[in-house]
Amino acid sequence: MSRTAAISGFVIIALTGASGCGSDSSGKSGSSAAAAAATTDGSGDGTKDVSLSDCAYVEKQGIAAKLSAMNPSATATYSYTVTVKFTAPDGTAIDPQDFSLLFVRPGRTDSHDIAAPYSPKAGAPTKGAKCEIAKVVRGTG
Repeated sequence: MSRTAAISGFVIIALTGASGCGSDSSGKSGSSAAAAAATTDGSGDGTKDVSLSDCAYVEKQGIAAKLSAMNPSATATYSYTVTVKFTAPDGTAIDPQDFSLLFVRPGRTDSHDIAAPYSPKAGAPTKGAKCEIAKVVRGTG
């Protein structure tokens, strides 16, 4: 149970960016404590582990894609928090969305369908949506 609580705490910190660190000199909110915790155990940036496919407008879902994480470790289980940027077919930016793939076992690939809300205006294009990985945080557990 304590492992689940610890992982849940990590995911909450990763999703909210909460660390009590305030902001740096550029005015951006900092999360150095969460970043340090994520990297001290050999995890951290899992950008190479994560991919997106099948990005398209899907009626009643919005802009949808398949998010996949391939855990390259032979021994460690990883969880991934991924921020995805979506662009509508008409070029309008949609608010970035955070998604989690939890407990990806060593040597395995887990996938999940994701979506961002979008309703095209009458006559607007529905082809040409774009999905891009903006940030990946990989943690153990």
